[in-house]
Amino acid sequence: MREFHLSLRDRLLRMLLGPLLLVILLSAVYDYVRALERARDNQDQALARVAIALASRLDMDADDAVDDDLGLHLARTMRAMQIADGKDQLFFLVSTLEGAVIGGDPALAGLLDKQALAQASFADQRFDGREMRIITYPHASALGALKIVVAETLQRREAQARLVMMDTVIPNLVLLSLALLLVHLGVHLAMKPLDELSQAVAARQPEDFSAIATAELPADLLPLVRAINGFVANLRVSTEAQQAFLSNAAHQLRTPLAGMQMQLELAERDADENQRQRLTSLKTSLQRLARSTHQMLALARSGPQSVQAEALQRLDLQLLLEDAASSWLDAALAAGLDLGFEARPAFVNGSAWLLQEMLGNLIHNAIRHSEPAGKITVSCGTRPDCSCFLTVEDEGPGIDPREYDRVFERFYQVDTASKLGSGLGLAIVREVALRHGAQVSLGSGSSGASGKGLQVTVNFPIPV
Repeated sequence: MREFHLSLRDRLLRMLLGPLLLVILLSAVYDYVRALERARDNQDQALARVAIALASRLDMDADDAVDDDLGLHLARTMRAMQIADGKDQLFFLVSTLEGAVIGGDPALAGLLDKQALAQASFADQRFDGREMRIITYPHASALGALKIVVAETLQRREAQARLVMMDTVIPNLVLLSLALLLVHLGVHLAMKPLDELSQAVAARQPEDFSAIATAELPADLLPLVRAINGFVANLRVSTEAQQAFLSNAAHQLRTPLAGMQMQLELAERDADENQRQRLTSLKTSLQRLARSTHQMLALARSGPQSVQAEALQRLDLQLLLEDAASSWLDAALAAGLDLGFEARPAFVNGSAWLLQEMLGNLIHNAIRHSEPAGKITVSCGTRPDCSCFLTVEDEGPGIDPREYDRVFERFYQVDTASKLGSGLGLAIVREVALRHGAQVSLGSGSSGASGKGLQVTVNFPIPV
């Protein structure tokens, strides 16, 4: 299961967006509640004005109470106010404190607030099967103490509530979107120095041990960068010590091994037949030891953990092949092989000794795995796109395509019984190719019988 790591940018966004969303949500709720309260107060005042209008009508027409016309006057007043409203239905009742109805709908008597003796009171109640807003308004008139009840349906109030919601929610949504955008942009800009630092570190070559510049970095990144610079400095010291050891080891091992081989050759001249066979076996083992020692040192010096002092320079592979021809022709002739070179100009940016080591391992592998009278072809050249290639092809048994990936592993050998070796040749080839940004590909030889054999091709990038 793949391990999940939350980025620092995501952590910062989550820590900022959570409180921000909460604040904006609380602000939206507060704005909505306050606006709804103001709208309700205004509507209650309008309802109170209806009750006051009825009270005023009572004072004006108190004389008609004798002729029993007051209820009709109140109904006409309510109808006029109903026409002015145009949206909600209004119902009213005017009665004495004892319950005698002067005008309006007697069914409203059940909604009278008997506690409202000094001032008007509002309530939400059901009447005629609908929710109503009720005002109970006490009034002292010429007829005595009266109570006025006015009931109003809630259509206008509900429409006002929806309008208030739209007026508060939409601006807060816009504010939320703008805040999210600004926070995301701010976090992106704030994290840009860290992104640039990550890109700069990722783009560094393995051999680059220079310190990271701290002049333009934010103060928060300075401890991290200083720790990285300290680690890189320690790594550089360790690598230099490793390189010094490898160089000394290569020199110290070659000298005694060469001396031992020379002494064995001298002893072989004066030995009898039985001793000569033993000395020959010993000399062969010593040669394999020298070869393995050389390969292990070369592998250590060519790997990514090794940093060479020399810089890559423009080289011609054709010249490397010409040097290899003089170095390996005798070995090929001794093995009864036809070693041929097809060299054309091919310029690459590389290290001469690393490329020579890679070419030497390819030729040595081809010689070691070829049968007598076989043919080995080494070629190089430039493709139409200006990239270069190096190819070594033999007529040996070849390699099963299923093992193409494994043969580049250190100490892995396809057939250890018939051909003794260290299993480091192709591992060195791959390491050198990686150091030069090149790719190694394997395929069947085209010149061998039935297409057998092995063809190793190193494809170099276009030189800059």
